[in-house]
Amino acid sequence: MDFVSTYKFKNYTYLSFLLLFFATVGYSQTNKGSVSGIVRDVSGKPIETVIVVVKKINKRAYTDENGYFILNNLPIGQNVIIVRGLGYLTVEKNIEVKKDINNTIDDIILNEDLTQLDEVSIFSHKNKFAKKETESVARLPLKNLENPQVYNIVGKDLMKEQVVLERTDIYRNVPGAVPNYSAGGSQGLTMRGFSNTSGMLNGMNTSPVYPLNPAILERVEFIKGPSGTLFGGTRNTSFGGVYNYVTKKAYENFGGEVSLVGGSFSFTRVTADINTPLNKEKTALFRLNVAGQSEGSFQDQGYAKNYVFAPTFSYQVTDRLKFSVDLDITKSAYTMTTISIGSLTNVKAKSFKDLQLNYNRSYGNNDVDAEIGVNNLGMQIDYKISDQWKSETKFLSSVGYYKHLLWTNLNVLTDSTATRVIRNQTPETFGNIQLQQNFTGDFKIGSLRNRMLIGLDYNNAYNELNRVTGINYDVINVNQPVNDFNSEKIIDLSYAKGFSASTTKAETYGLYVSDVINLTPSLMAMLSLRVDRFSTKGSYDVRTGAYTANSEYQQTSLAPKFGLVYQLIKDKISVFGNYMNGFTNLAPVVQSDNSVLKLDTQYGTQWETGVKFDIVRNRLNATVSYYDISVTNSTYKDAATNNTIQDGTQNSKGVDVEVIANPVAGLNIVAGYAFNENTYTKSSPALLGKSLAASPKNAANIWASYTLPEGKMKGLGIGVGGNYVSDSWFETTNTFVLPSYTLLNGALFYDQPKYRISLKGNNLLNEKYWNATGMPQKTINFLVSLAIKL
Repeated sequence: MDFVSTYKFKNYTYLSFLLLFFATVGYSQTNKGSVSGIVRDVSGKPIETVIVVVKKINKRAYTDENGYFILNNLPIGQNVIIVRGLGYLTVEKNIEVKKDINNTIDDIILNEDLTQLDEVSIFSHKNKFAKKETESVARLPLKNLENPQVYNIVGKDLMKEQVVLERTDIYRNVPGAVPNYSAGGSQGLTMRGFSNTSGMLNGMNTSPVYPLNPAILERVEFIKGPSGTLFGGTRNTSFGGVYNYVTKKAYENFGGEVSLVGGSFSFTRVTADINTPLNKEKTALFRLNVAGQSEGSFQDQGYAKNYVFAPTFSYQVTDRLKFSVDLDITKSAYTMTTISIGSLTNVKAKSFKDLQLNYNRSYGNNDVDAEIGVNNLGMQIDYKISDQWKSETKFLSSVGYYKHLLWTNLNVLTDSTATRVIRNQTPETFGNIQLQQNFTGDFKIGSLRNRMLIGLDYNNAYNELNRVTGINYDVINVNQPVNDFNSEKIIDLSYAKGFSASTTKAETYGLYVSDVINLTPSLMAMLSLRVDRFSTKGSYDVRTGAYTANSEYQQTSLAPKFGLVYQLIKDKISVFGNYMNGFTNLAPVVQSDNSVLKLDTQYGTQWETGVKFDIVRNRLNATVSYYDISVTNSTYKDAATNNTIQDGTQNSKGVDVEVIANPVAGLNIVAGYAFNENTYTKSSPALLGKSLAASPKNAANIWASYTLPEGKMKGLGIGVGGNYVSDSWFETTNTFVLPSYTLLNGALFYDQPKYRISLKGNNLLNEKYWNATGMPQKTINFLVSLAIKL
């Protein structure tokens, strides 16, 4: 890699972003103003989903979960706003709107309307897990029932109730999502039969090394199916879908929470979430999330530590222009021992449950570990061009690194013997820089409403590698004491074998357009297309000072997306269908005769149909869908010539079901089921007709909680849930089984305005189970949490 060019590129990118910001500021002058405020009840508690309407011009807004609202583009001078909330008396307030500033009004207090108590009781405990309205899924203002794509959202209410400490705890709430793990420190999942261990961060590509701490999350969005039209063909996407981490943002009033969690295996966690406005006008807002956690292991050796510092700042420059900055500095240290089956012939056991490996033994020690981290810097400019159009400019620099990474793999040779194989990656850097410009419009052409997205995307992914692989440390008898195992000897063996140092850089330019047209008030059509241009010079060998031969390539890819939605009952029941596409860029390969095969882009194409419900006064939210994903241009080796052939195909099809219900006040349920078959339909004889590894056919999840809605013990609650994941294959020949498992979890909690106490039990059945890399998972464990609300 040309480091001087890389340095210049980064600085030019930052400079371009700042120039764009100041240019945008120059166009921010307007003859109108904005009004914002917070709506509370008589106890001072913020009220959500209150409607605030400006008289005469009928402009309206709804309060968010913090009771906050903002009304933009209001005429200068005296205005009257009407504030209405279900179960509350209506309030009118006179306000004076001044030019080019955000006019903040005092808190609006609503009193209960005693004549509507019966109706209020119906909604007093809403369907709190069914918050699915988000613009980031389609990058357009679409409601769930208007979107022809299936997506699931796990929000902070559910995460708090389940005392979520790891990303895998979040994934278990998504129909068909099976958690897996990257030895490099990123936790991921399998969706619709395809694995992915790199998620998006606020809709942008991150480094593949991302030891994220859930303490900084507001919610996680799981967007099902190939999503190349909006998200491209980067390593952060898969044909099964995309998942997007949405971080906590600053809001207008002072608040926060400090918490302490302790539990089994010496687990300790401290978090602080502090939010405050920085000026009287509440146009400058700041929020800080910090967390530190440490735990041992249920095995005889092992540990994990994680620390995060994540401030966020936003500034409402005018009623049209907003600027925000997010920073995430995370460090992590941990041990890991994965498992592979080295000889399917000599190993008589055909399942992890039959192996002689001791479940509570690590076969390693705490000296052989990894120390990794990530630094994410994100910036965003939101500018309202007109009543119909707005601009969103986003930037993210994500740099993940291994200070050192010693990865132990136990390669099973026979039922009682295994080789400890080491991979040493010290040090390494994985970076990603992305600049994105979106224009979204909501306008009419004749009688047809159009919601349109026009986007430009630049992505620069780079890495600096320094590694030794395949170090055979020793052969052990898994039933006997093992030899000394230490990092010093591993380092000596690494230098004896020799490190391989290389750098790569890949650039992608993308253009995408999406338009949702209301053909009738109930019938909507989505038409979308993306074109991507990918280029790389290939791998630069530091030792030789040259690029690896035939590693340079360029590819242009098209990703269309079409969808239809028909609302059988307006805002209650809709049927939908979609055609979506995703893609992966493939590098040239050298054949056995030294010729070079230039590969085409690999594509995944999905057809899907289903129905979405939001009925019984929002008490029942559900989605049922059937999908079929075909993958083309896959590669495999010809058995006779050992040459690569690119005519392989693969098919993944199945059913997704999600139900989110609030049948009675205080009772909330989220449940899901997924069936999936993912097989090689054209491949080498060894794989033809076989299922993909770690791709179970059946997966089910449920979480149900009940909170006392009234009385002296109001806020006391109990939650019970679990997961079932069926058998799958651990390796591609479908010989060795990754066993099914059933998890049972439970929680007791007492939630009050100033504090929350929780007791959580995980894996209460003490199930023994393994993830996709063969790592044994935690046995029964308990957590106690105390949170003080500010």
